[in-house]
Amino acid sequence: MKKIAVFMLFGQSNAVGHAMPMNEEDIIKEPLKNVWGLNREPNQSFDTEKLKFTGYTSYGMNLAETQDNTYSIANCLAKHWQSDIDNGVELPDLYIIHIAIGSQGVTGMWDPKRKPKLIPGKLGDCDVSMYPLTIHILTLFKKYMKENDLEPDYVGIHWRGGEQETDYTVPKLQEFLKDTYLEIFNGIRNTIEADAPIVFHRFPFDKVFAKRDEECGGGSHLACMHYINDTFDTLANEMKNASVYDVRECPYYDQYAWDCNIFRWDLIHYQGKVNDYVAKEILKEYKNRGK
Repeated sequence: MKKIAVFMLFGQSNAVGHAMPMNEEDIIKEPLKNVWGLNREPNQSFDTEKLKFTGYTSYGMNLAETQDNTYSIANCLAKHWQSDIDNGVELPDLYIIHIAIGSQGVTGMWDPKRKPKLIPGKLGDCDVSMYPLTIHILTLFKKYMKENDLEPDYVGIHWRGGEQETDYTVPKLQEFLKDTYLEIFNGIRNTIEADAPIVFHRFPFDKVFAKRDEECGGGSHLACMHYINDTFDTLANEMKNASVYDVRECPYYDQYAWDCNIFRWDLIHYQGKVNDYVAKEILKEYKNRGK
């Protein structure tokens, strides 16, 4: 069997790389030789019976929202992975599965109880039931690996989402949030039949949600943000092979800067250099396994 590495990126806008178009020199135009992805054209459908992987480009590889050539973690990781192989580093081929839409959390299009629906397009136009689509794609991926005699080594299942649920209250979140996350990620692991590493990305949007609470005359956005992050910690402690990643660990972070030196002007979407750093850390962690 041929060993391959598998990276999955799920979530909402910071998983898309929202509004962060790549500079011309960074766009992956020619399909990579050792990194593979699922282009929307043949794969974005509940009717698909067989996956078609193609050499990775930074265009068309998110199976949900149409927003391409961005500094998403997926695009950055693909570029660095291929670069390492080209420079003589011994790495298996990388297979990337990327499903994300901005503004959509586990009470939106990621709702695991949502019936299958798929209307492709840009943010604001697309309507995709992402959990059923993910399970469909992973079911086909399991079949694909068997047919092609591939042995997966999971780099990780990365979740960058949760902001949508800050529109609730903490008592309401206590009723469903943890169970909903368990349903989603246990469902993913059960489908691939592996305890693949799960990484929940903490979100440090204190300034944005504090301002929203002020504008609402005493809302609960900030409290919800802290509760969601606490839920990630709880899941990481209770689930096997799960962890939480805090982007504030990156060397760019400066708590005293107005944008913390990691955000764009809206203080909720990360700068391209931050996602590029996170991708390098993911690759570094993978290479250090077993040392």
